[in-house]
Amino acid sequence: MADQTELMAHLPDHGPLHDLVFLRLAYPTIMLAHEFGLFQLLNDSEATLEEVGARLALRPRAAEALVAVSAALGMVRHVAQGRFALSDSGKAFLLPSSPYFFMPLMKLPERWLENHQRDYLRNAFRQGDEPTTPWAVIIEQLPAEEIQGFIALQHAMILPTALALAKNPVFADVRNLLDVGGGSAALSLGIAANHPKIRCTVMELAPIARIAQRNIDSYALEDRVTIHIGDMFNDPWPAGHDGILFGNIFHDWDVESCAKLARRAFDALEPGGRVLLHEVPLNENKDGALFAACYSVAMLIHEKGKQYTLAELRTILGEAGFIDFRCEPTAAHYQLISARKPNA
Repeated sequence: MADQTELMAHLPDHGPLHDLVFLRLAYPTIMLAHEFGLFQLLNDSEATLEEVGARLALRPRAAEALVAVSAALGMVRHVAQGRFALSDSGKAFLLPSSPYFFMPLMKLPERWLENHQRDYLRNAFRQGDEPTTPWAVIIEQLPAEEIQGFIALQHAMILPTALALAKNPVFADVRNLLDVGGGSAALSLGIAANHPKIRCTVMELAPIARIAQRNIDSYALEDRVTIHIGDMFNDPWPAGHDGILFGNIFHDWDVESCAKLARRAFDALEPGGRVLLHEVPLNENKDGALFAACYSVAMLIHEKGKQYTLAELRTILGEAGFIDFRCEPTAAHYQLISARKPNA
């Protein structure tokens, strides 16, 4: 039996470990940006993300991820009104015409990596809209052992953030929380342990719900965290909730899918209730931060979405009818984005 007090303890910053996992995508992304001709393109003229995609034959989210990583590393700069150009650092170090051309040294790590890794990532960029190795977006179709592995990975990443999330003041006003696509129940466990008056319902597909139930039982939180089996896109949502939580959900999906989830949340919420997104937003200019940019590259590989900017998330929620948009940092690059359903 796990100890509930573990879910209430203060944790050191674990952001550097998240960096260790995801920032490894920065290196091959920069190498592919060079291969695709991004730096020469932006040296010749400023360009929007749409123009970059058209010139380099990349789909929109692939072009956005490529530019975001390059900009986060200071090789590309946002000029104005969504236009990008090569930075002074990019001109000095990433153009073959420069006496300080850095690419020969940049190729050194390839000797330390397996040769297929950049080929794998190249396919993800070129394929664009469809993930090369889908996970969450086809989770129910995966073999049982792959589902177990993916949920274990997500649990290790998300559980430490649950403690910081649970300390957000927004939960003082929540009594019944629906955790949509709650995976291993990691966020609900942290919230329930820190707020005995909150009752959490984790909505998940049957194979994942079984894993979540084991985690709930291990912390003896079954009186405060329950399971509702269902497909968040197609099945009815349980009623009577004044809070609806999406943890690492929107970034898995395209805008149209996120808009559908936002509308379903609006319809399911009690008047005055809040929708809560726990995500890692991209900068408004789509020029970083580096972790968020690399996370978008990971979405190219595994899912159908990307890291959204706060403005994009505000638009999705606003078009569903939500008001009173707020955003606060929690832990390890994550932010809690919330909005309210108007009172009747």
